[in-house]
Amino acid sequence: MTSTSIAAAGPSRTGANPALLSLLAGALAIALAPILVRVSELEPIATAFYRLVIALPFFWLGMLAERKAPRTTARTPVTAADMALMGVAGLMLAGDLALWHLSITMTSVAKATLFNNCAPIFVALIGWLLFGERIGLGLIVALAVSLSGMALLIGDGLFVSVGSAAEGQWQGDAVAVSTAAFYAIYLMVVKRLRASHSTSVIMAGSSAAAALVLAVAAWLEGGPLLPATAWGWVVVLALGIVCHVIGQGLITHALAHLPVTFSSIGLLIQPVAAAALAWMLFGEALGPLQWLGGALALVGITLARRTSGR
Repeated sequence: MTSTSIAAAGPSRTGANPALLSLLAGALAIALAPILVRVSELEPIATAFYRLVIALPFFWLGMLAERKAPRTTARTPVTAADMALMGVAGLMLAGDLALWHLSITMTSVAKATLFNNCAPIFVALIGWLLFGERIGLGLIVALAVSLSGMALLIGDGLFVSVGSAAEGQWQGDAVAVSTAAFYAIYLMVVKRLRASHSTSVIMAGSSAAAALVLAVAAWLEGGPLLPATAWGWVVVLALGIVCHVIGQGLITHALAHLPVTFSSIGLLIQPVAAAALAWMLFGEALGPLQWLGGALALVGITLARRTSGR
């Protein structure tokens, strides 16, 4: 899963420097995710399944710690409606992770990661289409800039012959863009749940539901369901612990102490770092037009997040 997070508390000046380090460390940890997916011994969806299953015990420990901690207010019970919403969030999270992992094997790491980070654009569009939310000039500009960047990133892949290698990359680009839509709906559902439940409760419920969906999808996908070597286990353990638990945990901690607009810009180090790692490890170099497209996409995402933050 990608770097976008929801902050429940406002920013605080106290501990801003440690929070900045936490934000950057979390973004860099998540930047390892597409690299680990690429080198995993398992198929993409099976790798996504292990990413959640390995992280689940940590979410459960968080729930237990919350129950033992003294509280001044009564805890809100999880109702049937809340469980249904967590199920929807889990379904969206499963779709996001499964399709994103697939896209990483079909196109470049840089493009898969950048397109996946376009969730704020889809949040605005879905809010406008389904709930009639007003889209201001800032979001219109953000959408135009992001779409321009995406067009440059895809580049010549839009004009290819059937069966060519470039067509496969174009299809991977399309899959990567679709992951942002899944993650946007996930964020909208989680935001509603966050009004009455803690992060640990929501993450435990939605991740468990997503793991069930991914288990079925991994079985249908075919291929081995267990890593064959010690290295294979190291990869999935790193994906679950380093990327999903530590990376997201550090970012969530940082967002409680930093302004949301500043944090949204800092989080963009994740796709940049992922692109740099892919270039060093896999030789995935981008051309000048694709670098320009990536820069425009990052600017558009930043504008969307700043507008949403307000």
